[in-house]
Amino acid sequence: MVQIKRVKIPAADALGLRDVLEIYQALRPSMPAGRMGKARPASRLIDLLDEFDGLVLDGYGVINVGDGQIGGIAALLNAAASRDKPVLVLTNGGSFSAEQTWRKYQDWQLPIARDDVISSRDAFIFDASKRQTKLLDVKRIGCFGRNIEALTGDHILAYGRDDNFWQQADEFVFLGALDWHEDDQADFELAMITCPRRLHIANPDVTAPQADGGFSTEPGYWTARMMQVAANQGVELDVRWYGKPYGPAFNLALARMQIKLGNLYNRPLDQPFDVSRIAMVGDSLHTDILGGAAVGMTTVLITDHGLFKGQDALPLCVSCGLLPDWIVKTL
Repeated sequence: MVQIKRVKIPAADALGLRDVLEIYQALRPSMPAGRMGKARPASRLIDLLDEFDGLVLDGYGVINVGDGQIGGIAALLNAAASRDKPVLVLTNGGSFSAEQTWRKYQDWQLPIARDDVISSRDAFIFDASKRQTKLLDVKRIGCFGRNIEALTGDHILAYGRDDNFWQQADEFVFLGALDWHEDDQADFELAMITCPRRLHIANPDVTAPQADGGFSTEPGYWTARMMQVAANQGVELDVRWYGKPYGPAFNLALARMQIKLGNLYNRPLDQPFDVSRIAMVGDSLHTDILGGAAVGMTTVLITDHGLFKGQDALPLCVSCGLLPDWIVKTL
């Protein structure tokens, strides 16, 4: 909590790249540890396909920025398929089911199967189902975000629907921050400070890249702000994170990759494979690169799109102490 107390967190409309990196760095104590790569440079990911047995792609920053797909993604996917390199999508999205993300890819006519799209929302639901204390064992789960597809169940309270939402819930799940405003945040902070309860973050992103070069504010940003207020008042919190860089999301992706490789090479589906031959490709150091490195994947940072667009990425990687295996300009 010491780091989060010290970091300067700007207003939502004043967020810049260095602010984003500093917030992520302040949250590092909750994140897994990952090895340092050699940051080998390359121009195009498509030229590196023979280095890998499969690819796990981030969504925002690799497949699309905002509502527009990135040039070259279709060619990359087709080239991977022609060389029998399985491709999965692992995205930090909690507002809606992965079905909605997949349908967007279908509208763009991208060759991505439904089962090959995994979200941080999936990781939360899967992890909760395995725990001894399951969702249904808790009397009331407060599911929040202003523009979200709420979880279903008799024990789910929905923000904006159920009266006395912040007072009734025994635990909370923060799904998405679209249309989240300062008055929502004030109520969130007050609820967590006056009566701390376990908080699950289904999307740990601080930001997502936008087509205009700006930075959105995601649940990780708003949670960091709440944690800072709580820390300054000496309030201890139980915050649990899902999605990249945390293990549950990568466990889902690697389990799916194992099935795809088994089917491809006609070998037992539980046969181990070389995780280092699977590339985690993304635009974020603290989610894609750190998370991939923590589970032993080869990591590829894309820099001409997404978070590092227009920036010299290598010095920023060094300052954060996070070096990918490859720094690649584009797809």
